[in-house]
Amino acid sequence: MRPSRLWVGSLHRDILVDAERRIKFIITPLGSAGDVHPLVWLGRLLRDAGHEVVMIAQEVVADMPRRAGLRTVPYGDRAEQEKLIEHPHLWHPRKGFELLASWVPRWAREAMPVIRREIVPWETVMIGGALAFGSRVLSEAMDVPLLTVHLQPQVFLSVEESPVAAAGAEWMVKAPRWVRKGVMGLVHMQVDRKLKRPINGLRREAGPAGEDPVRGIMRYWWNSPDGVICLFPEWYARKVQDWPEQAVLTRFPLYDESDVRPASERLEAFLRAGEAPVVITPGSANVQSRRFIGESLAACAAIRKRAVVVTRQVDQLPRRLPAGVEAYDYLAFSRIFPRAAAVIHHGGIGTTAQCFAAGVPQLMMPMAHDQPDNAARVKRLGVGDYLYPRMFKWQRVAKVLKGMMGSEEVRTACEGVKRKVSEQMPPGAVTQIVNEIAERALRIRQINGPGVPC
Repeated sequence: MRPSRLWVGSLHRDILVDAERRIKFIITPLGSAGDVHPLVWLGRLLRDAGHEVVMIAQEVVADMPRRAGLRTVPYGDRAEQEKLIEHPHLWHPRKGFELLASWVPRWAREAMPVIRREIVPWETVMIGGALAFGSRVLSEAMDVPLLTVHLQPQVFLSVEESPVAAAGAEWMVKAPRWVRKGVMGLVHMQVDRKLKRPINGLRREAGPAGEDPVRGIMRYWWNSPDGVICLFPEWYARKVQDWPEQAVLTRFPLYDESDVRPASERLEAFLRAGEAPVVITPGSANVQSRRFIGESLAACAAIRKRAVVVTRQVDQLPRRLPAGVEAYDYLAFSRIFPRAAAVIHHGGIGTTAQCFAAGVPQLMMPMAHDQPDNAARVKRLGVGDYLYPRMFKWQRVAKVLKGMMGSEEVRTACEGVKRKVSEQMPPGAVTQIVNEIAERALRIRQINGPGVPC
């Protein structure tokens, strides 16, 4: 990096930065495969650029960064972590958030001592997923730079361009501004009611920086002032005035382990034996997908389409698969989606982006979290549609699915979005953005001198 001139208060200095400087990046994902894979992708980019990378991951997902060749330090108890995945409220429109709010601070407390042991003063930059609150707390307590990573625009809860923040809330997008502002204010109050006490408790335990309590947890605090990396492009959601000023939009990662997992010969034979199938996938963490899979298969049978089901939860499948149906516990979506007639899925951002890249129509059954907003954006782009769970019946699914696959307008829209994905920001540019933000954060601390001792 070339010499950079910085203003810090009234101090004006030229700081020379070694172009070969090696940073230690501590990356802390939190969530299911759709949350972990993007940070694995980012970690590999930084490792290949010559930096040291360590992934601090829950035991239940630690195999993902390990398979990618990244040094991985697991934490927590797998059985305890799986309790959340198995909880019946995880995908509930309202209770899903309340459930996460009760577990995330607990996970932060487990992760913090593991992260702390890896920090090298003045050489470390942390990268944390949206819910990696342990990294955010330690960034304050130890004055270590942190980059927050967001995977979907819904998390910003914008008033200027309101997301579909919950199932059935499409009306919010066109509501008067004062209505949107009031609703978002109530959402933030609810978030603070659930998270303010446990988060401030963690901050007090971590060090002196936590003595002043914070509020506006989701409005302000969880976005690191050092930088916010958005792993989605501007054509999917443009940055507006009430997003964090430090947010930088990049691209969809599209990492799915296709380079570290072998292709399936059985799948290849199935694909060669007939017409393109419909791919059905409820999401890697969905253990309550029996009805979703059953209705989807019945719809495929009604319109005489072959199907491929991808789920890790074998107990959610029918006891006997119908003729023309295959099931797999894992498939790289980048291999199967381009050869599919359509994809039926839950609305997660990772699956959505893979459909974009493949140029394939998608039908969603959004339930909670970011899924309703992703579904609404897909419909606005003209590349798919969605049905909420109460409407997700095989007759309706068959009608919507057949209409999408036979629509010239949908086909044209899919081709247009596929082209946008193929032209998105190259990985090297993302690496450069992260490098520059990390270097700037380290330089500012160099100029200001020690904050809270590491």
